[in-house]
Amino acid sequence: MKIILKKAKLNLCDLAGSEKWNKDYKMSKKHIKELKNINLSLTCLGKVISALSKKKIYIPFRESKLTRILQESLSGNNFTTLIATISPLECYLSETISTLKFASKA
Repeated sequence: MKIILKKAKLNLCDLAGSEKWNKDYKMSKKHIKELKNINLSLTCLGKVISALSKKKIYIPFRESKLTRILQESLSGNNFTTLIATISPLECYLSETISTLKFASKA
């Protein structure tokens, strides 16, 4: 009797969407820092996905903590799925468009 073991890894990353700077009210320094980090992570993730899809030699995994953590899952013989959630409400139209543009590039 032969025993076959399979290894799996699941990464779930909630990046809270593309955060926008709200000019209507004063944001705390902590919120601003978090906003910048989320946007930087999304930008770096987009660069990595783009480089992988174009089969470039250099993949910029080291540009953010997120892409360093996901390096093993994004490269090699792996399956990756991106889930982009959007809102049907008109007040979130700009965020929805931004999310769809990011998903389209990815």
